[in-house]
Amino acid sequence: MKNFLEFYSDLSTDIKHTTLFIALSYFCVLFSYPLVRSATSAMFYDVYTSQEYSMASFIGVVVLMVLIGINNKWQSKIGVHKMYLLTGILSVVSLLCGYIGYKLGIGWMTYVIFAIKESYIVLLVGSCLAFANALYDIIQFKRLIGPIGAAGSLGGIVGGQLTSLLAKNFGTDIVFFTALIIIILTTIVFYQTRHISVKGLEPNKSITPLNAIRGVKKYVLLIASIVALSQFVIYIADLQFNIVFEKVVVEKDARTAYLGEFYSYVNMFSIFMQFVLMPFLLVRLSIKSIFFFIPILYIILGIGGLNYGVASLTVIGIIFIGMKGTDYSLFAASKDVMYHPLLSLQKFGAKFITDMFVYRSSKALIAFVFAQFVGLQMDILTQVQFFFLCLWILVIFILFKEQKKLNH
Repeated sequence: MKNFLEFYSDLSTDIKHTTLFIALSYFCVLFSYPLVRSATSAMFYDVYTSQEYSMASFIGVVVLMVLIGINNKWQSKIGVHKMYLLTGILSVVSLLCGYIGYKLGIGWMTYVIFAIKESYIVLLVGSCLAFANALYDIIQFKRLIGPIGAAGSLGGIVGGQLTSLLAKNFGTDIVFFTALIIIILTTIVFYQTRHISVKGLEPNKSITPLNAIRGVKKYVLLIASIVALSQFVIYIADLQFNIVFEKVVVEKDARTAYLGEFYSYVNMFSIFMQFVLMPFLLVRLSIKSIFFFIPILYIILGIGGLNYGVASLTVIGIIFIGMKGTDYSLFAASKDVMYHPLLSLQKFGAKFITDMFVYRSSKALIAFVFAQFVGLQMDILTQVQFFFLCLWILVIFILFKEQKKLNH
């Protein structure tokens, strides 16, 4: 901590202020997500069952793909900060419209709030972290990404606990409206970083994030492949959890309260990784070693689940917490370090593509595939998950060979 404070004190005043606003914005957006996710999931399961979960996920990601295209086009015209602000406001308005439809008895409107829930978090988190990645040099990034990530995880923990408290005492509707207020707050906070300039991210620039990666497409594609495989693995764990959760917890407000506490546990594990393990691992181990460690950890968790029974909500919950918490922390940080051989605008474009487009399009693909198979057995899902993990390890070998060429 002493070394970090010394490092932070040596930063320029602009970087210090911007870092505080980035961390606070990240805190607020992840603070909002447990409330939004718990409330909208409870509404969805009030109308549909887990059999429709995969199709809802697919539709949600299709909506996100459209929004990413719009975001890519308009961001180059109005700048990342105004785009962030506009995204937050439109997300709140869309969630409100979906909620009104749900209250009027229009069941399919729960698909609308499900889709917006899937979209707003990706667009806001992706833009916030992509801006940070483009702003910092490699030394600053390695030192600051842990505390910024920890701020986000802390927001998730507080949001999860608040979700449980509000749901038990006031119901799902109050949880939902509290989330909308926090979404507006995070857009206002991030807008305070507009005073610092990052080349290529100002308004009225002709280069869009998608055009920025020309010349490094193969390298970005390999990172994107690993991101896609990670989401295949996480989605299967999520699907397994939802199948068991639906059977065990049946009342709407009880589901909201349970999910609020559950997602706070995910963030507790994530913040433990960021404060305890990441400072040790990022400094003492190579990024290559960390990349291999993550899928191997997931394999160990999967084997443990097979041994102790994935039909148990507690067991499948522990597996999901381990995978999702690692995905939020160690995987996210180590993946972001891989962008730093690139130029600032290339880093922003690469992160835009992987963390927005690929991150969710891969989820759409796997959701669409599983939506075609009703009543899949848990052991079959685990076998498919192991296949993706093995493929993930193979792609890591190829990625680091390509990085060596890029560095040369």
